[in-house]
Amino acid sequence: MSSEATESIRLLHDENLACDHPQDAAAATFDAVCRHLDAARKCVDIHMYVWRSDAVGNRIGEAVLSAADRGVRIRIIKDIGAFMYERIEMNRKSFFNKDIPWLKRQTQRLLAPTFPDTYVEDEYGFALGERIMNHPGIEMEWVNKTHTKYYLFDEQTLVTGSVNIEDRHSGYFDYMVELKGAELIARFRDRLSGDQPYDSTRPFDYLCNRHGSNGEKHFEIKDELLRLLAEARRSVYIEMAYIGDEDLTHAIIQAARRGVKVTFLFSAESNIGHDINFKTIHAIYRAAPVEVYLSDRMLHSKLMLFDDETVTLGSCNLSVFSLQQAVELNLVMHGQNGLIRSVKDVIAQRLAMSRPVASAVELSGFNPLVASLQQLHQKWNPN
Repeated sequence: MSSEATESIRLLHDENLACDHPQDAAAATFDAVCRHLDAARKCVDIHMYVWRSDAVGNRIGEAVLSAADRGVRIRIIKDIGAFMYERIEMNRKSFFNKDIPWLKRQTQRLLAPTFPDTYVEDEYGFALGERIMNHPGIEMEWVNKTHTKYYLFDEQTLVTGSVNIEDRHSGYFDYMVELKGAELIARFRDRLSGDQPYDSTRPFDYLCNRHGSNGEKHFEIKDELLRLLAEARRSVYIEMAYIGDEDLTHAIIQAARRGVKVTFLFSAESNIGHDINFKTIHAIYRAAPVEVYLSDRMLHSKLMLFDDETVTLGSCNLSVFSLQQAVELNLVMHGQNGLIRSVKDVIAQRLAMSRPVASAVELSGFNPLVASLQQLHQKWNPN
């Protein structure tokens, strides 16, 4: 990859530590997305998991509709399974108010009591989403178990990472990346379609969990993460929203036992899956010499840094759902370059804002039965 292409990769985040939400990737992301939508001339692809009908959801929707009205071809790929989160949490409104089958509605109704009560009342409705779904210049594709999040503008600029379209990501710890350049976009298309294999020797590449044309799984993220953990020599830093995959848990423990310094940054209270998260981190902490930091700020990141020189980030958690069920997209970069330096700066600041765990007791506040049910739901995952 050329140096010009490398320089076209940058983190999207607010660097102002004095602001209300320091290191806020969401605000920087939504500003960039709206700016790119306003500047788009030919085509825009948006692949999104959660898209809520709140202030942010309607802001992005207005920019999409404006682009479509001036002739930009818009393609929206929207995950149906995420309706569960849109309709159980926060204002309980999907931006796209599409009906779903009766069985799915009943499943969501049964699961709703297991979610924290985050209800907020607002005046947002569904009219804008309806206009977008019915717009002749906008193509809607409904998919399932695709946790991927990206925006592609005029086949020139890609924005991807772990931020959904919803208000509550403001103030979360997250990562989003903006990539520009024909070579990077061409490689993205090749990797997304499966036309080219993943190449771990490239300074930069995309890791994909995808489905083939006949629905068969081509999931490569888990195997690559296991390889990177097995080959780590000095350090592994993990900043992860949701964990619980048994193979990754075992690999992390093995790395720490052989002398690799393993550091976790973890949410003190997860928005979902809290019990399986803490059951897993508690087991890791008791089994191996790892350092754990707890953040009072919700951590939605999906990032791992190996030996201070290889970083992977994107949409994929270390959970059963992400690694075994969902279509996901991660970026992998090697070397000492601008992006990795930016990541390390953000890591240092986030650790400074968090508190170290001194005892396994601090990680023991979980319900084993609920944790088992949460893990079972991820493995079954009817959504």
